[in-house]
Amino acid sequence: MYSIETKELTKRFGDFVSVDHLKFKVKKGEIFGFLGA
Repeated sequence: MYSIETKELTKRFGDFVSVDHLKFKVKKGEIFGFLGA
């Protein structure tokens, strides 16, 4: 079982694409970090 699951996640700021088609799964009890600059 997953606590968090994303499929094809995209984030845009105007014409700038900062995240493009991201997929990940976080299982219950796991520690997950997503960092960007």
